[in-house]
Amino acid sequence: MKIKNKFELAKKELEKICKHSPKKKCEEVFCKLHLPDYLGNHNNSHACLACNLNESLLKVHKFLSQNRTKEDLEFTFTVYILLLYLLAEKLTTIFKFIGITQEYNEIKWPVLIEIRKWANFIKHPKGFLFSHHPEYLFENTKIPKQYQEWKKINYVNFVEPLYKREDETKFKHSMIEFANKKELLVIIPNPERLAKELKVVCIEVCEKIKDNKHFQEILKNNTVIENYY
Repeated sequence: MKIKNKFELAKKELEKICKHSPKKKCEEVFCKLHLPDYLGNHNNSHACLACNLNESLLKVHKFLSQNRTKEDLEFTFTVYILLLYLLAEKLTTIFKFIGITQEYNEIKWPVLIEIRKWANFIKHPKGFLFSHHPEYLFENTKIPKQYQEWKKINYVNFVEPLYKREDETKFKHSMIEFANKKELLVIIPNPERLAKELKVVCIEVCEKIKDNKHFQEILKNNTVIENYY
């Protein structure tokens, strides 16, 4: 499968939760928060949170729709993961505010942790910054013959442990491991998989708010404008 098709599949997956198209079974998932069973009180109230979260989803979809350089894997993945990270951080902020613990988040929605750590890899490359022209490849993709002997960098063996906590020793080790090194292959996550898993998170977060009156009370006091219309 071509690189651009993988991002096209991710775009179509996100359309299911960021576009209103009943015939295609697509909805703006966070618009549910406007309803009385979620955060809405009556016809004159407006849940700001719904719009802010929907806009974050739309930014990702807009990038995937407008990007004309999908064959540039490093560039497209970089922007894609950073836009996903902005949404993941908004959701994490909500969790902190209403009392959902980090431990629960890691168990229930691990894709948010994965997105955050890949974003940290891009923002804070540590010793990887000093490597020589690494190549990028999707997970679960057959490795071309010319790259089979290269050193593989993936989520399990590098990204997850390096960004688990800040540690000066890890930074020094990454310098030894990557500075002036070549023949490095970064195995990045499939964008469609991330989109599918994130879609589940968005749906489940809305339902959790619906089912928890305590969460609703906290959020209504801070994210709902009364007499808006």
